[in-house]
Amino acid sequence: MHMHDLEPTLAEAAALLAAASVVDVETDRGESVELWTISSDGQSVAASAPRLAVASGMRLECRLATDQMPLHVWAVIESAEYRSQARAALTLRVIDVESEGYERRAVRMPLATSGVVRAGVCDRIPPGESIPVRIVDLSESGVGVLIDDNRPRPGDRMWLSTRFIEGELNADLRVAHVRPTGRGGEMNVGCSFVDPGAVTGVVSRIAARLAGAGRVRPEGSTLRETLGIERPAS
Repeated sequence: MHMHDLEPTLAEAAALLAAASVVDVETDRGESVELWTISSDGQSVAASAPRLAVASGMRLECRLATDQMPLHVWAVIESAEYRSQARAALTLRVIDVESEGYERRAVRMPLATSGVVRAGVCDRIPPGESIPVRIVDLSESGVGVLIDDNRPRPGDRMWLSTRFIEGELNADLRVAHVRPTGRGGEMNVGCSFVDPGAVTGVVSRIAARLAGAGRVRPEGSTLRETLGIERPAS
């Protein structure tokens, strides 16, 4: 079964948010906020939240229970206006949604490092063209990258080259999904390894290091790294 058969659209995720009425979200400040959702229109959601806890441009993450499987939903606050002394009226835009436990045969580990992808057989990118990327998560089955380019398409084949402490990671990739992050022309591109066995060694060594680092990572930093809000020092 293809991912697209199970992954809800951004508009469907917005409708589910609106139907939930009360949702606990984590902000990019690492704080938990109770959101009251009112209605949805496309990928926009009308909501309200404690006035002092939210601001325009803030990114939110939440987990939604559904009949099929839990969803992770990411949204950005497009506007926050004074409603009362205690609450702000919000317009949210859903920017990403992922079905929990689907397509993730292995645990995704957030990280922040740079690399380069070279186009192979792509719909809109000439073969051999190289594009810089920021790697934001890694698993034994694939990798998530941020790319300032709107040309990648699901099904594209690319070659990733990047270097870790544990060694070089050179991998043949197939693009699984492409979603705008809401920041200019930046795209969140999820890719699967065409031959996971070829990269198992280096990926498992990276995983072991990140698992150790995870125990001392400050609370909230994982979310910010995953959303690419804190760019690593170059």
